[in-house]
Amino acid sequence: MIIIGAGLSGLLAAQYFRSHDPIVFEKQSSLPNNHHALLRFRSPAVSDLTGIRFKKVNVQKLISYRGNHFTTPNLVFNNMYSSKCTGAYRSRSLMNLEPVDRYIAPPDFISRVSNGINIEYNVSDALKRQGDGPAISTMSMLALAYQLDYTFKTDFPSRPIWTMTADINADIDVYQTVYYPDPMATLYRVSITGRRLIAEFVIEPTVDTKLTEILFEDFGIEASLSNRAIHSQTHGKLLQTDKKAAQDFISWASKKHNIYSLGRWGTHRQLLMDDVVHDLKVIDNLIESNQYRR
Repeated sequence: MIIIGAGLSGLLAAQYFRSHDPIVFEKQSSLPNNHHALLRFRSPAVSDLTGIRFKKVNVQKLISYRGNHFTTPNLVFNNMYSSKCTGAYRSRSLMNLEPVDRYIAPPDFISRVSNGINIEYNVSDALKRQGDGPAISTMSMLALAYQLDYTFKTDFPSRPIWTMTADINADIDVYQTVYYPDPMATLYRVSITGRRLIAEFVIEPTVDTKLTEILFEDFGIEASLSNRAIHSQTHGKLLQTDKKAAQDFISWASKKHNIYSLGRWGTHRQLLMDDVVHDLKVIDNLIESNQYRR
């Protein structure tokens, strides 16, 4: 078995199928750790799969709109927030502001989850190394389709996002999220996890963005920030597309080429890593079934 891509989805696939002695092929020269936002999970599924202990925390949430704070969601804020983030109107997470339990991965999670996995770097022709066994692809659906000479009649749109991370210089251990539905604000969400602040933007921020003021005005925390860094994701928000076209391609690739798509890029779904664990179980069943057995 081969796995294409050493991002988190690919690493989880390698952990799940470790009894198959998988080889992970990565086109970059090192682990593509792009998780600058927050490795925060809704369930212990990823922890259970990897055997790495996560910290269970309780996350509080609110909405900030032009200097006012709201702990009760409404349709107006939801629609403003959805349009701001995706350009479309859908039900979003801010419609539920009740405190929720989440699971926080340790800071060295990526290095630990990759430990012991056979990864080959600087590989741009992974499909040519598949052989007769199955392949799990985490590359983008369009990239895989191009390599398999498959033509789509639909687009797979996305939007870029930017994050700014910083350390909060205070004795702090809280887990909180504030949503910003105001279309005039470049921020759309700010989260605190322990001493780490993560601000997410719909346009590129500048290093002098007034995060210390936001920290005080919307969280009530008076502290300085250090180690600021700005990161970008070209395809940060995957926008809705023709689901049937995506499903038809995934089914075709698995039946004809023994290739199974995984992860948000591979399936063009705005999903969580908890969902990836579920999808791995589905892929396992498909590989083992008589219909898909090679």
